[in-house]
Amino acid sequence: MKFIELSDSEFEVMEVLWEKNEPISFGELLDYLNNQAEKDWKKQTLNTFLFRMQQKNLLQIIADGRYKKYLPSMTKEEYKLAESRVFLDKNYQGSIVKMLTTFNGGEKLDKKEIDELKQLLEEWGME
Repeated sequence: MKFIELSDSEFEVMEVLWEKNEPISFGELLDYLNNQAEKDWKKQTLNTFLFRMQQKNLLQIIADGRYKKYLPSMTKEEYKLAESRVFLDKNYQGSIVKMLTTFNGGEKLDKKEIDELKQLLEEWGME
């Protein structure tokens, strides 16, 4: 699946869908966004986002009688993995070492950080 960057609002919609982890109706989604996420979206606003997200194949739509229910087309973990890969490729030529070197900025790591990195590298090397 090709990575599709989400706008902030699309990400908020996806967050609700990922959290619910089951098909959710338009009304439930609008109610959750306006009450729990403290948005002030009108029906047309949400409808526009859902239409765009459907065009990008970010959503699955399930017919439930005369109503529709929405599900994400990918898990949050799949999205984060793809987003991380794009970030790494774009900024560090796909190199984790280059990324860590930049993030470290020449600072010395403490023993705990070194041990955690060693453990992670050992786990990665086992595959």
